[in-house]
Amino acid sequence: MRFDDLLRKEDEYPPGPCESRREWLLMYSRGVPAEVIASWCRVTEARVRRAIAGQIRHSPSWFDRCLLIHDQPVPDHSGRFSRPTREGLWWKHYSDVAALVREHGMLPSQNHGNQARVLYRWIEAQRRQNDAGNLTQDKLDALDELGAWKGRRRGRPDEHWSRRLTELCQFYEANGRLPMYDPIRRPTEKRLAVWLVRQRTWERKGRLRSDRRQRLDAALPVWKPQEPTATSVAAKH
Repeated sequence: MRFDDLLRKEDEYPPGPCESRREWLLMYSRGVPAEVIASWCRVTEARVRRAIAGQIRHSPSWFDRCLLIHDQPVPDHSGRFSRPTREGLWWKHYSDVAALVREHGMLPSQNHGNQARVLYRWIEAQRRQNDAGNLTQDKLDALDELGAWKGRRRGRPDEHWSRRLTELCQFYEANGRLPMYDPIRRPTEKRLAVWLVRQRTWERKGRLRSDRRQRLDAALPVWKPQEPTATSVAAKH
C-alpha cells in the first residue's frame, strides 16, 4: 500500500476542528510549524502556540529536542521560551527592588499593590536566607546598597533555636524517642515535631547552617532520619 492510498479527499475528512492537543504537539515535535498545524487542524494559530508554550514550561527539554528538528528557527526574543537560571532570577528581582527604591525612596511594602507585595516577600526571603547564612558576599553588598533591608527581626532567632534544641534533648531524655507529629493523640509534641521536621528539611536542601548542624549532631545524633539498611528492606519483603 502506498502512502497516497491513505489520503482522503477533502470532503471525506471529519467536519470540525481537530481539538487534540497531543496531536498538535506531536506534529510540532516532528517539524511542522505552528501556523501549518493550525491550518491543518482548523484551529487558530494562537491556540496551537499556547499549547506549545505550555508544553515548554512543563518540559523544557522537549523544546530543546524540537530545536534540532525545526532547522534552527529564529530565536524568540519575547522571553516566553527562555529559561532563566536561579541566579538570573535573583538579580532580576533585585533590579526590580532597586528600581522601586529609586522611584519611591523606600523598600517595597505588602500594602502598596501586587507588584510591591511580590517584592516585599522576596525581601523577606532574603532576610531568612541571611539568617541561615546562605547569601554570598556579592549579594549582601548589593542588598546593603538598598538601605536598611534587614529590618527589625522579631525576637532573637539564635536564642529561639537554642531553646528548641534544649527542649528536644530534654524530651528525648524523658521519653527515649523523638517527638511525633500527631495532633490528635500527642498534641503536646506537635511544636517540637514541627521544629525537628523543619531542621531535617533544611538539611536535605542544603540550607541548614553548618554551626547548627554541628550542634544537632553533638547534642542528639539521632535527630536525622534513619537510612534504610539492606536488612530492614529485606525484612519488609
